[in-house]
Amino acid sequence: MTKPDKMNEMKNNISNFKNTKQQTNISLVMSQNNTKVIARKNLKVLITDDHQMVRDGIRTMLESQKEKYDFVITEASSGEEALELVQKNKFDVVLMDYQMPGMNGSETTYEILIYKPGTKVLALSNYDEYTYVKNIIDSGALGYVLKNVSPGELVIAIETIMRGKLYYANDIAQILINNSGNRTKMGNIHLTKRELEVLKLIANEMSNKEIASKLHIEKRTVDAHRQNMLNKLNAKNTVSLVKLAIEYKLI
Repeated sequence: MTKPDKMNEMKNNISNFKNTKQQTNISLVMSQNNTKVIARKNLKVLITDDHQMVRDGIRTMLESQKEKYDFVITEASSGEEALELVQKNKFDVVLMDYQMPGMNGSETTYEILIYKPGTKVLALSNYDEYTYVKNIIDSGALGYVLKNVSPGELVIAIETIMRGKLYYANDIAQILINNSGNRTKMGNIHLTKRELEVLKLIANEMSNKEIASKLHIEKRTVDAHRQNMLNKLNAKNTVSLVKLAIEYKLI
């Protein structure tokens, strides 16, 4: 094959790759000698954190990992903003801080999955206490890593939850193992997500009427949830209910 023929063949290959890009959402990267084409997949990531410096740091970490992906990054500075963005856009992964003004990471994750059940949420937090980990996992997050995570591990965590599997940093996995006895202690007790949500608000000293207003449900529904939890935990009153919930690390 003559040199002009080879050049024409290469141009045709590049053209074919460009057409593939439009169909499969990949990026094309030419090597320095313009003879090799590398396909990288675009990943749409929503970074949710109330600190601009943290969001900048996460963005830098992701953008440094360009071997396989081009990260298309959107930022949210609050849970409320993240919820609004998820309702209007499609993201491959949502990175979620836990402690934020307004809606925390657990509440935001729960609400996001109501609107977009298939959303993949990875918790990215400074908090390694069992309560925080359990709350956001119960809300539907598929993984939990700490903010001192390396760029490489962060990408691995994202890849793992995108496959629908769970990913926990080593320290978080150990915390879950160490606290697994709490579940055994609870025996067959199981609270629904809505009951846990109501329980948390009860612990915040909100009345049934206030809880109903916040959750946009009927007061009699809150009454029923409260009574169900009293029965399940064998609690005599609200004070006892909250005490047992703390003991079992439900809140």
